[in-house]
Amino acid sequence: MKKILTLQDIENSHWSEKFYETFGENLIAAFLHGNCLYEGFDALHEMWQVSLILREATPSQLQKAHALTREMVKDNLKFGFFFSEKFLAENAQIYPLEFLHLSQKNVPLFGTAPLPQFSPDDAALRAECKRELKNRSLYLLREFSRIQAGMTPMDFFIEVYDELIPILDGVFFLTCKKFPQNRAEIFAQFPAFQIEEPALQPEENSKRANAIFVAIENLISSL
Repeated sequence: MKKILTLQDIENSHWSEKFYETFGENLIAAFLHGNCLYEGFDALHEMWQVSLILREATPSQLQKAHALTREMVKDNLKFGFFFSEKFLAENAQIYPLEFLHLSQKNVPLFGTAPLPQFSPDDAALRAECKRELKNRSLYLLREFSRIQAGMTPMDFFIEVYDELIPILDGVFFLTCKKFPQNRAEIFAQFPAFQIEEPALQPEENSKRANAIFVAIENLISSL
């Protein structure tokens, strides 16, 4: 079985039919989302993530996915999340940042795009972005302490990038009233978070890390 490496490969594959054959009328939509739709995704080393919207998302229904999961791995696919109609209807403003990503960054494989009319409440989105920035600040400070203990400076700065970009998407939406189309738009709006190649001197890397944590604090204050 050929490993799927491009969006065109997926769209020309049998997978939309496979999802329907497995879940039947319980299936509302199947779509790609997550890191596989962002710049830097490498299908040679990472898997495409497929999430489903089901009328009923329960273990008894998802038991049908067990054999399918093994087959998906051979094609470089994996399941992401299983959303029920009820969950999406009841939690839109509890998880505004996650739902914003879900509505804006997806590729439908079966059914329609998820949450086509979703618009986050500004206050709820602002509160979640602030909370997540504070959480990531604590996490990244711990990661910085692990440099030379299994983590390189480059690993750390990549971790900064991976952890902050999804939140910056939300802050960008609050600021510009649109979802960013690419990383260049984000860094044009928030240049303090642009990641550079690590320096050879540890002191210089500490200085750069300090600047990132100051930028996080300033962004939190601005919200």
